Amino acid sequence: MIWELDFFGRVRRSVESQRAETEASAADLAGVQVAMVAELTDAYFRLRGLQVQLQVARDNEINQAETLRLIEVLFENGRGTSFDADRARTQLALTRSRIPPLEAEAAVAAHRIAVLTGRTPAAMAEVLDHPAALPELPAQINAGAPGDLLRRRPDVAAAERRLAAATARIGVAMADLFPRFTLGGLIGTQALGFGSLFERDSETRMISLGVGGSFLDVGRVRSRIAAANSATAENLAVYERTVLRAMEETENALVRLSRAQTENAMLVQATEASRRAAKTARLQFEGGAIHVLDVLEAERSRLESEDLLAQSATRRATALVAVYKTLAGGWSHALPGPQGEAVAQRHKSGDRPELDELGEMSGYNAATLKRPLY
Repeated sequence: MIWELDFFGRVRRSVESQRAETEASAADLAGVQVAMVAELTDAYFRLRGLQVQLQVARDNEINQAETLRLIEVLFENGRGTSFDADRARTQLALTRSRIPPLEAEAAVAAHRIAVLTGRTPAAMAEVLDHPAALPELPAQINAGAPGDLLRRRPDVAAAERRLAAATARIGVAMADLFPRFTLGGLIGTQALGFGSLFERDSETRMISLGVGGSFLDVGRVRSRIAAANSATAENLAVYERTVLRAMEETENALVRLSRAQTENAMLVQATEASRRAAKTARLQFEGGAIHVLDVLEAERSRLESEDLLAQSATRRATALVAVYKTLAGGWSHALPGPQGEAVAQRHKSGDRPELDELGEMSGYNAATLKRPLY
C-alpha cells in the first residue's frame, strides 16, 4: 500500500481537474439532448406546416376546378371565350403542380422524424400521414436575465468546467516544484520453501517514507507550468467566445421569433380579406357583374395568401424551436395573473409535461432532461 502525503495539493488539484472534466462531459451530453429534441421538434413542425400547405393547394384545386367547369358551361352557352377557359385551365394546372413537391417534402420530413426517433424511414408513415394542425404556441417568451441564460446553456457550462479543469492543472504543475512524499506499507510472508511460507517466522512487515518527484529539474517543471498557463488562457478565450455566441444566438432567435409573429398576424388579415374577395368575385361573376379574369385573379390571390400564411405559421413554429434551443430547453412564460404564477411555479419545480412528451417521442429520459445541470 502506498499513500501520497498531499502536502502541496497535487492530488487534490488532480481530483478537482478530473471532476471538472466529468461535469463538462455531462454538460456536453445535455447539449446533445437539447439539440436532438430541437431537431425532432423542428422536423415535426415542418411536416405539419407542409401538410397545411398541401391542404390549401388541394382545397384551391377543388375551387378552381369548379370555376373551370362554370366557365366551360358559360362558354357553351355563348357567354365566354376560349381564352377565358384556357386561362382557367392554366391556373388549375399550376395549382395542381404545387402538390407533388409538397408531398415529397412532407415525406422527407416524416422520414427524418422516424430516423430521429431511432426507426427506419418509412416506419412512422402511417401515423404521420394523417394531417394535423400546428400546435398552439405561447404568445410571449421571457428569456430572463443574461445570467439565467448562461446558467441554462450546456455549452457555456461545458466551457466553464473545462476552464476550471485547466486552472486546476496549473496547481498540479506547480506542486511539482516541491518534493513528493509517499508513505508505504507492506504486510506479507517470505520463506525459502513453500512449506515454511505461512509459519510465524515468515511474516514480513515494513513501513517506508519515500521522497520523489521532479522538483530538482526546475527547468522542466517551469515549462510544464507555462504550458498549463497557456492551456488555461486558451480555455478562457473559448469560454468568453462561447458566452458571446450564446448571447448572440439568443438575441437572433428572439428577433426572428418576434418578426415571424408580426408577419403571421399580418398574413392572417390578408388571408381573411382575400377569402372574402374571392367569394364576392364568384358571386358577382355568376350575376354577370364582372369578367371571369377578375374571378381568376381573386382566386389566385387567395391561394397565394393562404399558402404564405401556412409558410408563415411554420416559420413562427420553427423560430420558437430555435428559441428553445438557444435557451437550452426552457424559459419562463410571461403570463399575467394566476395562470402565469402557476406556470412559473411548475417551471421552477421541474414539473414540465412538454418535456415528458418530447422525451417519449425522442426516446430520451424526460427525467434527465428536467434535471438541473448545475
